[in-house]
Amino acid sequence: MTRLKQSGIDFSVGTLNFLANIGIILPYVLILAKWQQTQSETYLIALVAFYISRAASIFYTKRLNLRASTYLILSLTLGAAGSLIFAVTAHLGWLIIGSLLWGYSAATIWPYFLTVKLHLTHTADFKMKRLYWLIFAILALIIGADVLARFNYTLTFVLLGLLYLVALPGGLLLNNFTSDFYQESPHHVHGLSQTWRWVLSVIFFGVIAVLTTLRKAVVYIPSWLILTIIGVALAILIIELIADWHVLPSYKMRLLNRGFLVSMVLLFNSFFAYFYLGKAGMYAIFAVYLLGFETGFTLFNLLGHHDARRARHDSLISLMVGQVLLLIPWVGSYLLGLLLITFYVGYDNPTLNETLYGLDSIDTDSAIIHKYRFSTYGGLLCQLVMFGLLVAVSAVAGLSLLDFFKPSDTGNFVLYFYGLSWPLVIVSLIISVGNLRSKSPATVKTQSE
Repeated sequence: MTRLKQSGIDFSVGTLNFLANIGIILPYVLILAKWQQTQSETYLIALVAFYISRAASIFYTKRLNLRASTYLILSLTLGAAGSLIFAVTAHLGWLIIGSLLWGYSAATIWPYFLTVKLHLTHTADFKMKRLYWLIFAILALIIGADVLARFNYTLTFVLLGLLYLVALPGGLLLNNFTSDFYQESPHHVHGLSQTWRWVLSVIFFGVIAVLTTLRKAVVYIPSWLILTIIGVALAILIIELIADWHVLPSYKMRLLNRGFLVSMVLLFNSFFAYFYLGKAGMYAIFAVYLLGFETGFTLFNLLGHHDARRARHDSLISLMVGQVLLLIPWVGSYLLGLLLITFYVGYDNPTLNETLYGLDSIDTDSAIIHKYRFSTYGGLLCQLVMFGLLVAVSAVAGLSLLDFFKPSDTGNFVLYFYGLSWPLVIVSLIISVGNLRSKSPATVKTQSE
């Protein structure tokens, strides 16, 4: 009986580990698949609501002064509720509620899981059993059965909701394990932000909602109006950054750089790769990103002979060379450039986790949330720059925005390369130079996810 109970606990914690790793992207992919299958405006609205909730939640999650372990349990609960809502109804109102709940879960489950994991690894001899392949195999089989039986992803939504519930005992167990950490930690109050910042946020994420819709469907809005609202959003983003600059000032450019790079690779290039590689382009980008992200830390540690400063120096060279290669209109330099950039991201990510978590100037229970908050600033900046360029280029060439997001041929390669990719990479280079000149140290000796 004890062995059976332990197996149940291991499966629950392993499921939590799995959901934390795939929770930010899988719900979005499933809702997107549902919309592509139905082409229903209901699911398009739900998709936009999910995307906005996911983007906004990372900024406003740490407001109730709860423990990271408590927020993790909340993320699991809301994830289960959101998934099950999509399983049982197609009513627009309920789907919006489900999208908002699931979006919060998608945005916060990984950073809070990582925070709790860091608490445990720094205070106790605790190891998690990884059951990725077992759970992934179960999920893949269910999705396959769902598609073959034409259940319209209902079975998948149900299974995912159940997985969130299965992970709850694991979350409660981790909450118990970290109780000593919170007893020894100082009490930090996270008050609500000023009213003017809430107003600006509503306007900003309203703009992001419009831009997200323009990626998916034909909406007739004059180009000058789109450029105007993008300009307003950029102004709001700059105001927010200035207001937050006192938090982690030595790491701000590094975090902005990280967010901009990830968005440039995974968002912009997942579409632009079509003009290099055709329909296989998006899959190639995901493969390159996964390879670089998973091996970058090991690669630069080996090249730097486990010296943190030398490893960071080599990673920054990789970053700069990678961006320069993207300025060459050749598929070989394109793929190599993206790989070099993702090697840098793969190295920088765990070093930031360990470094920010160990800073005396910041509450360790909030460190990872701050990391993802400022990294999200960089990602949103990339989106706004990309859309601004795309709207301008499309207006001049008399093209629809969907000619980029849903292309039917590669005839516009030169236009998008010089009018969109080139200036976006130049902006990325400028931010990377700012990162080079920043004073953030390179400390880290052990890898953390």
